[in-house]
Amino acid sequence: MLQGPGAMPRSGDRGGETMAQKWSVLVVSEEQGVLPALADALRTRGYRVLTATAGSNALPLLKRETIHVVLTDLKMRHVGGLDVLREAHAVDPDIAVIVMTRFASIASAVEAMRCGAYDYLTKPVNLRELEVVVQRAVGQLEVNAEVRELRRRLDIEYGFENLIGNSLAMRRIYRTIVQVAASAGTILLLGESGTGKELIARAIHRNSPRQHRPFIALNCAAFSEGLLENELFGHEPGAFTGANERKRGLFELADSGVLFLDEIGEISVTTQAKLLRVLETKEFLRVGGTKPITVDLTVISATNTNLEAAVRNKTFREDLYYRLRVVTIEVPPLRERTEDIPLLVNAFLEEFNEKHQKKVTGLSAEAMRRLQQYAWPGNVRELRNCLESLVILSRKPIIEAVDLPPYIQPSPAADELTIRVGTPLEEVEKELIRHTLTQAKSKTEAAKLLRIGLRTLHRKIKAYGLA
Repeated sequence: MLQGPGAMPRSGDRGGETMAQKWSVLVVSEEQGVLPALADALRTRGYRVLTATAGSNALPLLKRETIHVVLTDLKMRHVGGLDVLREAHAVDPDIAVIVMTRFASIASAVEAMRCGAYDYLTKPVNLRELEVVVQRAVGQLEVNAEVRELRRRLDIEYGFENLIGNSLAMRRIYRTIVQVAASAGTILLLGESGTGKELIARAIHRNSPRQHRPFIALNCAAFSEGLLENELFGHEPGAFTGANERKRGLFELADSGVLFLDEIGEISVTTQAKLLRVLETKEFLRVGGTKPITVDLTVISATNTNLEAAVRNKTFREDLYYRLRVVTIEVPPLRERTEDIPLLVNAFLEEFNEKHQKKVTGLSAEAMRRLQQYAWPGNVRELRNCLESLVILSRKPIIEAVDLPPYIQPSPAADELTIRVGTPLEEVEKELIRHTLTQAKSKTEAAKLLRIGLRTLHRKIKAYGLA
């Protein structure tokens, strides 16, 4: 049995026919009166539709045909909807399975969602709701396919498999990487913390003539002055207490390859002078050494600080600054390329589903909208950590807006009041009056907003002690 509002509009009505035709939907139902109506409704939307009159009939179709979405009864004889769900995901984990049940209990719906169902519909099926759910499932599949294709294309052409983004800003960075990779000049990456500067450095290495030589990364902020010089240049035996053996520094280890110096703005002025000498002469001395060591390597540095301001403040050498910035790449913060967030989200979901053995298929439209509205001060790193937490804690395939952490939830507007369910009516009225008084210019205006008389308002203000 189907529930209005009539047949779904034709795909041509909203230009969706071309989009829908490439997607196949398998409808599985033992109800002979319902099956043709569901199939016709989906065909009207432009989908390629296959049907099965029993769960057992659906299994060979899943193996033989290319199926993108499965719409199946939950309760069927012999082979039930959960069996169809498991077989579909065994064939292709990306298949979106939507279950239908007239047993609208929480238990049956939760069980299906826990097993990986994309969504569920209660009978009688509302055709408008069916349209929305199938379109949403197809939209998720399109994003998944776009992520895979983008990663495949970038990896094959440039070795950018860990860089995700199709925004104008990221496309510019891809082009710049290819242009500068063959250069032997120093490269400076500028950008906020968490924007992916090391990933860009690695992409440059993979596209350079040094790609088969070492790539060594060092966070300069993690070491004091003495320890940093020891890490960079190494030491000779007896150079200091405890230096019993010769140690090769990172400049030696990265010889003929790429050395990535992160947080370059944090090094001391003394170390800056020694670094400048290496960049100019390609030579250095180990700590405690007397014999110059010659190296040939590319140095890529990165910072999230304003080096020009540091130069003005005499905390960073001007000559080193100009030596480092032969080529400069500015990495945009995530808030300036929010169109890349859906691609990043789906890439992270894929990664963390595999890592934590979960089956999260996507985010609701509202949840994605809130992610794109959030400022992400920690940039891609913060988004990645957020998604890992959501995947670990998720108990259903779709992450909803309510599942997002509190700091991403929108703050109540000044003219809104949040009331917890179960709050006594007297307390609700008291808080409503208090909040209205703070927003209104006068008690007369407050009374008008509350649609009560001014005398009534005065009486309630006195009763609630709000005077």
